[in-house]
Amino acid sequence: MPRISVIMPVYNNVIYLQQAINTILLQTLNDLELIIIDDGSTDGSAGIIHEIKDTRVKKIFHTENMGIVTSLNQGLDLAQGEYIARMDSDDAAALNRLEVQAYFMDQNPTIDICGTGYTTNYLGPVRLNPMHHEEIKVWLLFNCCILHPSVMMRRSSIDRLGIRYDYNYPHAEDYELWNRLSSSAQFANLPHNLMYYRTHEGQISNKHRVIQDNSARRIRQRQLSQLGIQLSDEEYALMVKLAEFRVNSEDFEDYRTAAGFANWLVDQNRQYHVFDQDLLRMALSRCISRVPY
Repeated sequence: MPRISVIMPVYNNVIYLQQAINTILLQTLNDLELIIIDDGSTDGSAGIIHEIKDTRVKKIFHTENMGIVTSLNQGLDLAQGEYIARMDSDDAAALNRLEVQAYFMDQNPTIDICGTGYTTNYLGPVRLNPMHHEEIKVWLLFNCCILHPSVMMRRSSIDRLGIRYDYNYPHAEDYELWNRLSSSAQFANLPHNLMYYRTHEGQISNKHRVIQDNSARRIRQRQLSQLGIQLSDEEYALMVKLAEFRVNSEDFEDYRTAAGFANWLVDQNRQYHVFDQDLLRMALSRCISRVPY
């Protein structure tokens, strides 16, 4: 049984695929299996996968495109490792990524899911997400603060919590999963740059933005329903403005409206006790002041 299973869905990423594969197979922690699931690629990606000789690689080929949720859940079903990591076929992992994450998980047995810091430019700044569970839980109201391809999960947690991705939230399946698990699992983000997260026009977040935004709205509304809140279209637009750090502090009315909305959320949370009150207040303050985490 391998120590770590890495799940890599693939769909038409022939340009970047070989690099993504190499950065996993050359990891300093090499007791792993790489599960590559080609979801009906038509651009030559399947040919690259067929040529891999490394016996640690499991190759799955779909004859037609079935969607990333099908591939991800199939990978979870096939994975044999103590830890299960995600990897996208257009990204690159630091060669010690799995070793660092596995060590952290070994030392912190209460953590179920662990993400990492990352960069979107080889020479650019490292992007860090909130590190501790209660912070992550709050910030998940506003954005997906756990980078999906950087994640490592415990096999035991996947079995205990019945972790599977939901088909009903297209192009936001990770954001839905983290929010769904935020009250039953323990999250952490490492303050280390262990991933190069590639941004390009072919990404889901660029190609399917409208569908993704609709899924995100339903996820946020589900979370807010725990506070007894049902947002109108106007109120939701204001929440998105907060989440995207677009409140104009030089416009008195814009600032006052945002502050009133934030105070409403804080008051509702005081009643329902869903989120840490101080952390929620801090997150809302940062959103209004346009100071990302």
